[in-house]
Amino acid sequence: MKTIEIYSSKKKSFLLLISSLLFVIIGIWMFMNAENLTGFRSGSPIFIKGIGIISVLFFGLGFYISIKQLAKNKLFVIIDKSGINVNPKKNPSEFISWNNIEGFSELQIQSQKMVLINLNNPDYWIENENNRIRKRLAQFNLNNYGSPFVLSAISMQINHTELVEVLNENFEKYKHLA
Repeated sequence: MKTIEIYSSKKKSFLLLISSLLFVIIGIWMFMNAENLTGFRSGSPIFIKGIGIISVLFFGLGFYISIKQLAKNKLFVIIDKSGINVNPKKNPSEFISWNNIEGFSELQIQSQKMVLINLNNPDYWIENENNRIRKRLAQFNLNNYGSPFVLSAISMQINHTELVEVLNENFEKYKHLA
């Protein structure tokens, strides 16, 4: 069996770049023209300047992330006969063997579909996480969705349906080997 590596999508990163740039420009325009926009929704130019600043900061971060993803393909998931490695570049310890996986389920939050990796020992993964932010995120995911690992195909090269197919196909094929 060959190893399946799922990378970030250049097309989706480019769309993020364009939309982020547009919102940064709108935020700068709002900040510069706050006095002219006071009759729009609020009588306060400070409120409009605040929204402009928040827009520039938030979408500036999106702009930065999209440039970073365009410059270098980010590896999101590795699937092989041994198991799944979630986020292999940042944390190589997030390798999940097939015998720790009970299956996969789908979650939809508003219009965004995600895949939950259902584990037979989810607390183990939270306890062994060294990064405090990732540990809190994993605990949040476990408390709210039932699994510390939630995958979204929004910035991957494949779509949600293909991701679910690949995961289930490999799970069925290799769960007895683990």
